[in-house]
Amino acid sequence: MHSANRGPVINSGARNQVTLHWRCPLPSSESPPLRPTPLNATEPRHLAGLDLLRCLAILIVLLFHYPRPEGHETYRMLANFGWTGVELFFVLSGFLIGSQLLEPVSRGETPSLKRFYLRRSLRILPPYLIVVALYLFIPAWSERPVETPAWRFLTFTQNFGLRLNGFSHAWSLCVEEHFYLVLPLAVLALRGRVRAAHLVAGAVGLMVAGMLLRGGLWQRYFSMLGPSDAGWRGYDTLLYYPTYARLDGLTCGALLATLRVFRPAAWERWTQGSRAGVLALVGLGCLGGVLWLNEQHFRYLAHTMLAFPLTSLGYAALLVALAGPAASRVCARIPGARTFAVLSFTVYLTHKAVQHGVRVALEPHGMDAFHPVTLLGGAVTVLLASLALHHGVERPALKWRSRLETWLVREPLPQPAASVPRP
Repeated sequence: MHSANRGPVINSGARNQVTLHWRCPLPSSESPPLRPTPLNATEPRHLAGLDLLRCLAILIVLLFHYPRPEGHETYRMLANFGWTGVELFFVLSGFLIGSQLLEPVSRGETPSLKRFYLRRSLRILPPYLIVVALYLFIPAWSERPVETPAWRFLTFTQNFGLRLNGFSHAWSLCVEEHFYLVLPLAVLALRGRVRAAHLVAGAVGLMVAGMLLRGGLWQRYFSMLGPSDAGWRGYDTLLYYPTYARLDGLTCGALLATLRVFRPAAWERWTQGSRAGVLALVGLGCLGGVLWLNEQHFRYLAHTMLAFPLTSLGYAALLVALAGPAASRVCARIPGARTFAVLSFTVYLTHKAVQHGVRVALEPHGMDAFHPVTLLGGAVTVLLASLALHHGVERPALKWRSRLETWLVREPLPQPAASVPRP
């Protein structure tokens, strides 16, 4: 996903001790520790609020990538806010992946790196590589000429030195892959060595460091530019796409996962009742501040330093507010939300090329981007393409993942070593 063409730019431990490993206070012997809330859809309680957030994220990304007509300022303002959809995906990823890695630690177990990387690889790579092949070998598929070399797509380094071109929105997958590489190693290195207060301080320090880095780069490369200077073309390359600029959402999500796993009582308090309502208001307030920054200070220093952390905090607050049982019951009644959430990844991969193809096909017939036939045709075609990719590639890969987990990542039974079956 790329940023909007606005502002100053030219058009272009012990097993029963839940909190041992992070040196948190242990529960008293009189009351058993609370178990973490299930996050997987196959577990007893499905967090439908997270499905709703995933739907919100992909919808505003779609809005952001769609053309913006002149003279419709309200629509343009909302569409310009659509870049925050990727930040919401980052918060969700930090929370879900962090929970997967921390739950074994809370039980005194060591997370299996082999299992983790197997699961992530077979979740991401099959549909991603199919779409990469479409962009590289079928030029008519691409919404723009592809300038990124194939090796950058394959090594997930596209987001460094990136300029807008075909499949440039895959930059966000690069950020996530870097997160998947680093977080498991960090969990293994820090378990048993970090107090909760140190963890919070480290997360805050990381976000502050990101703010200062972006601010310093802005002062160095953009502070002396006029509104129409060509130098603004490098803003996204330096301050929007790279991983070092986009750690806020992942950090907030991982911190929420730590709270949920190691402070389950506090997590349940804040996901229910009036506290959840307060957090929802705080989240909306943060996002309102980002909307204002987006309109008044886009790409200037205040926006560069504050927009990413404010967006991440806002969506993190909404995540907590929607993670409780009452919110989940309400969200579960929304028709199609869970299905669309499942399709969000394949929609993200395909939507730009598919919508571009629909617009190009209908334009000679006098139907512009906002003609009802174009809008409906684009929506239906994106859904069909994403369904085809999901059922033809993504779901079969997930089935193979389950089989490989059974045969290659089988956990040893609590028996003498000589009697443990080999995979």
